[in-house]
Amino acid sequence: MTFGEKLYQLRKAQRLSQEALAEKLHTSRQAVSKWENNNGYPETEKIILISKIFRITLDDLLMDERELDEEPCGTGRNVESRCDGKRKEENEYYVNRETANGFLFYYKRKFMIIAAACGLILGCNAVSYSSTDPGFYELTVEPFLAILSGLTLLSIVFYVILKQNPYRNLRYKELVFAKDVREELQNEFLKIKKVLLAGIIICLTIVGINEMYFANFIRLSWEEMYLMSEAEVRHGNAFYMILVGICGFVMIFCAGVYWSYATLLRNQSEKNI
Repeated sequence: MTFGEKLYQLRKAQRLSQEALAEKLHTSRQAVSKWENNNGYPETEKIILISKIFRITLDDLLMDERELDEEPCGTGRNVESRCDGKRKEENEYYVNRETANGFLFYYKRKFMIIAAACGLILGCNAVSYSSTDPGFYELTVEPFLAILSGLTLLSIVFYVILKQNPYRNLRYKELVFAKDVREELQNEFLKIKKVLLAGIIICLTIVGINEMYFANFIRLSWEEMYLMSEAEVRHGNAFYMILVGICGFVMIFCAGVYWSYATLLRNQSEKNI
């Protein structure tokens, strides 16, 4: 059991709100929320004060492998309901506005990096899927772009694996929102939801129309295409690569932002703590 989980259980056992505990510790409610969510530790003097307030030893409070001594959930018919209540509280994650903003900012930045990398990969490989030029591209540009896209893909994999996620627990626990926070987030999501979906649809439409135009051009002007100068082929390929790269970036980033809000606003309860 982590320090944050112990502090949360001790506070709930004493029926103290985060504001009340913060007042006793001469700190802010946001600081208490961070400690309970394992996003930081209090100063030494405050840890000592916490141990005095809850009458617990420093070893029991700080050592992760030690569990708090708990009384039985209950007897008779109330055993199951009380145990269920305790298990539910242990699985709760308190979310104030600061925590919600931090979660959204973290995933927006993460998806922006991933979207930029994926846009680069899609752009590098876009001409391979559509170009019929048998000479210049395959012999000169394609090997370089293949290496670049491969290195970019490896970078994404290592970034996702090695990047520390301070909000991992928030994705799996039941969220308990502070007053009005959930409503504010829902209003924000409603304002940008249509924009995000429109961005994805527009980019898919642009790429689809361009592919249809290219296929039709090949069917109607096969000989004319092979009579194009090398400069025209380069400009056409470069334009298509940039177009696909930008569209890929926009689609993945919009989908990531949509997922971030949807994850935060999944069916959860709203409580005032």
